[in-house]
Amino acid sequence: MINLSFTLSNPFSSRYSSVYDTSGKTWMPHKFWEFGVYKNSAIIGFSFDLTMRQDHAGFGFSFELFGWRVDYRFYDSRHWNDETDCWEVYE
Repeated sequence: MINLSFTLSNPFSSRYSSVYDTSGKTWMPHKFWEFGVYKNSAIIGFSFDLTMRQDHAGFGFSFELFGWRVDYRFYDSRHWNDETDCWEVYE
């Protein structure tokens, strides 16, 4: 897993609300995406994460500027089985 993030927040604000959320399925099996816009208390910030071999593995990134946050996530809907070292199979 790789996770890189930085946020500088306003300590006098606890604002957080969702402005817009959407998600959907891709043409690839088991792959989905999510996109969101939020109001928050961040002055500036960013984050990036990349996960593999775990539940809902994928990547995501976000940008924050003057109280607004934009998120994007692309992920696999399956769960990882550590014992067999492969994706779970549901029958």
